[in-house]
Amino acid sequence: AKFDMNIGWGRDWYWFFIEKIQALKAEKVKWPDDNFGTDIWVLTVDGTHCWINEPQHPTWSQDSKYFSHKYGKAGLNYELGISLAAGHLVWMKGPFKAGLNDVQIFTKKGLKRKLRATGKIAIGDGGYSGHPYQISTPNSHDASTQCRKFKSRALKRHERFNGLTKEFDCLSGRFRHSVDRFKNCFEAVCVICQYQVETDSPLYDILIEELMENDDE
Repeated sequence: AKFDMNIGWGRDWYWFFIEKIQALKAEKVKWPDDNFGTDIWVLTVDGTHCWINEPQHPTWSQDSKYFSHKYGKAGLNYELGISLAAGHLVWMKGPFKAGLNDVQIFTKKGLKRKLRATGKIAIGDGGYSGHPYQISTPNSHDASTQCRKFKSRALKRHERFNGLTKEFDCLSGRFRHSVDRFKNCFEAVCVICQYQVETDSPLYDILIEELMENDDE
């Protein structure tokens, strides 16, 4: 009604354009060609859950493999990686059933292998503990205030990007279409958010000299 068009006619066209936007992910969401240069800590990683309709199970009324602890309902999970230096999305993997936690996805679905092959390290929250050669988490070995602030700001900035995706209605509430359609929508939203970050809404800089001063001195 808002656009004064027939819903049946409009439905086909909006899926058409969603898929066109999604197709831009190969150009907009990619590992940098220079492999982040000489940097060792290169990105933050985190999973983001979205609520979906309860999938049908052949025996039970609910499928525990889809259970999202964040929503207490069925959900899907995407693994996202944000470049520390550029503040852009450089890794996107999914969707996965929300019953798989973030560290299981990291270990089994590709990013750990990618980091190991390239000799790089990601920064993740406490849920990623146990993989010190591929991912660094806030821990008691972060002796300096600078290191703790750097990790904290990096992870909070990642949450900011996750929040940008949830500003879209298709991801902020219950998604009522198929998993394939969810993939179309989620990846199209991430492409749009990537354009926002690159143009008018950049993510904040995590390296600000006044904030990174070492208070331990």
